[in-house]
Amino acid sequence: MVEQHILSALFMLQYRSIYDAKKVFGKVFMKKYLRFSYPILAVLFTLMLYFILFVSAFDLACYNNSSYYRKEFKKFKVEESLKEYRGEEIPLSDLENVMQETLRYLRGERENLLIPVSVNGESTEFYQEDEASHMADVRVLFTTSLTLRTMFILSCLAILFFLLILEHGRAFYILGKGFLFTSIGLLFLLLLLSLYSVMHFDTAFTEFHHIFFSQGNWEFDPSLSRMIDIMPEEFFADTALRILMHYLFLLAFPFLVSFFFVKRAKGWGYPKEV
Repeated sequence: MVEQHILSALFMLQYRSIYDAKKVFGKVFMKKYLRFSYPILAVLFTLMLYFILFVSAFDLACYNNSSYYRKEFKKFKVEESLKEYRGEEIPLSDLENVMQETLRYLRGERENLLIPVSVNGESTEFYQEDEASHMADVRVLFTTSLTLRTMFILSCLAILFFLLILEHGRAFYILGKGFLFTSIGLLFLLLLLSLYSVMHFDTAFTEFHHIFFSQGNWEFDPSLSRMIDIMPEEFFADTALRILMHYLFLLAFPFLVSFFFVKRAKGWGYPKEV
């Protein structure tokens, strides 16, 4: 009886040792081959993060300061433009309301662009049918971007947790290093696009609309379109610069975090590669 217990204990000990060995071997084997995917995951993480921050920069630049539009309307004398091109007098407060309600529409917070304004003392809808059609296309672009941002945030978290499980604290080093190296190419491309847009904004503006609004319903005559009178091309140039400034500000944070983890990685004794 005692011998049976001893044999049983030895068997269980041997089984446990084999199980533990398989577990360790499996983890080492998995890490060894999955490590080839780390650079790809880091690049994907960086690309998605750049998109997330761009959409967030757009949010901050366009939705976080309502006084911006009043300043722009005054800067470009939109009330005078409406009177010159269309012979219409619309209060500045009504124009501000149009912009705020339009922004709500673009985010999917209202269903239509039936926005009344006072024109020469009479109430009428601000947007015409062709203008509303174009803004509906813009809305699709906006809401799609917001949906993608949410999906990319979840994907970035999934990549982070996956690397944390396999590499623990070293995950931050992997992602930080990947972010810095990938950013070299991305920032160079961003610099080229920014310089081109500054030097040839008319062309860049046109090409942007050709790419995203290929149906061609985005060109309007100032004498026929109130929308163009209150949002001239110069307004979009100012807004693009405002978005870029917010974008660079937001990018500074992951740069600082990446530099920090890459520089301090060895000192913190992250798990070494197997």
